[in-house]
Formats: sequence, structure tokens, C-alpha cells
Amino acid sequence: MQFYETFLSSDTYVPEERTDYADIPFFSDEAIFVYSLVEMKIMHAAGWQQLLGYENDEISMQMLIGITTPDYADFIREMNNQSLAFILEKRERLDEYSCTIESKKYNKAGDEVSLLESVRVYRSAKGRVTELLGRYKLNPRITNPNNKYFHASGPGIEVLVDKMREFGFTQKLLTRKQLEVLKLIASGKLMKEVAEELLISKSSVEKTIRNMCDKFQVKSSKELIAYALKNQLL
Repeated sequence: MQFYETFLSSDTYVPEERTDYADIPFFSDEAIFVYSLVEMKIMHAAGWQQLLGYENDEISMQMLIGITTPDYADFIREMNNQSLAFILEKRERLDEYSCTIESKKYNKAGDEVSLLESVRVYRSAKGRVTELLGRYKLNPRITNPNNKYFHASGPGIEVLVDKMREFGFTQKLLTRKQLEVLKLIASGKLMKEVAEELLISKSSVEKTIRNMCDKFQVKSSKELIAYALKNQLL
């Protein structure tokens, strides 16, 4: 199971305000949350009505992912997976780790809002991260789904940065549908089986494979899989 799925598995808002969170500063164009990796819950949320129109007690990690626009959903899911896996292995200098990513969310009225999402280690104990502080703010620049911005800092963070660059590169080369088809074909499934699993027609699968073959100048699905593996597209 990926860390991200565990991260959401028992996600619940705890409405009781705690005085040790009350003094966390944030600006009028920001909203914050504190997530406990011990309790597996959001412990504190503030500023969400002003930023996206949601009440603070509506905020959960599941909900925040759910209102992400489709053009950013896969990248943010991967970022959460990779960053959680990375930070949970660390034992020293934990307060130096942070990550910022560009995204878009739907506000309560259904409008898209361009945001910068930042997460840093808020508390740790005995060499373990116990709480994360998330900070969302309005993004002043026009976002580009094909060139997603992210920045991470902390000792050894290059490992995480390289993985996200690789993921972003793959997304630029292949659409989500193409990548889904390619993964299933590479796993040994027949075109008919791929069509049934993705709930699309067999001709749609064939067309998707043909388009990928044309893009990478290969002649067959076998050559396509070999190319994808060689160039780390899978």
C-alpha cells in the first residue's frame, strides 16, 4: 500500500480547537491545516472560508484531494506519495524539510482557483515526524499544467526532486489514457482485456497504441514496451 493511501485511510477532522495551534500565523490570502501522522487526522484548520469558501470543519485530506482539478490530480497524488515515503524514512534535521507545489482547486462555488500548496514538518519526536503544517495560498501567476512547478528543500532532497522530475517528464510525453493503456499492455494483458478493464472499446485501445507507436517511431506494441522501459516511461 502506498503511503498516500494510508495517509487518507482514517482521515477525520477533529473539531476541538487546541490552544497550541491558535497562534500559527497566516495571511488573508492563505489557509492552513495541521495534520497528525500519529492520530492520522487533521488537528487544526483555519482560513478556508476566505480562501475557497469552505468552513474549517469541512476540511479533510480526502476532501482537499477531491477538489483538485483533473489536470493537477495525478501530479499531486504522486507528490504526496513520494514526499511521505521520503520524510517517514528520515530521522535527523526534520525541521529543515518542506515542499511547495503549484495546483488548482475547485472552490465551493465550483470555480477553479490557482494555488501554491506548501507542506513542512511542524513537529517531531524521537527522530520521527509527528505533525505536518500545510499552507495554501493564492498563486499570483498563471499556471501551466504542462509545466508544473514544485520546490523541495532539506538534506538529501535531491532524491525526491529527481523522482518528481521523472514523473513530470513522463506526464509531458504521454496522456493519462496512454499511460494507463501502456501499463496494462506491458503487464501482459491482451487488447481485449485492456478494453474491458478501462471500460473502453478495443478499437480505442488499438488507436491509442498506434498513436504511441507513431509518437516514438516504433512498429509494434512489443517495440513500444521496450522503448518505454528503456526510457523509464513505466
